[in-house]
Amino acid sequence: MAGHCSGGHIMSEKPSLYQRIKQGLATAARVILAAPLKLPPKVVAGAKYVALAIGLLEALEASEPDPPETKEEEADE
Repeated sequence: MAGHCSGGHIMSEKPSLYQRIKQGLATAARVILAAPLKLPPKVVAGAKYVALAIGLLEALEASEPDPPETKEEEADE
């Protein structure tokens, strides 16, 4: 079915390069932190910092205020 993902939801636009990199780093950090084997402490510490930075970026993006309406948008309403 074109335009739909396997869950039946309509697919949104393709994620930006920034979003794909951020998602990849978040996934890598989760895998490293959840790994059942003993990893070097520097790798684990780095993954913790990456996970913290990603969490902060997502919190900041979620709290961004909406841009003010322009005069064109006000006239349309």
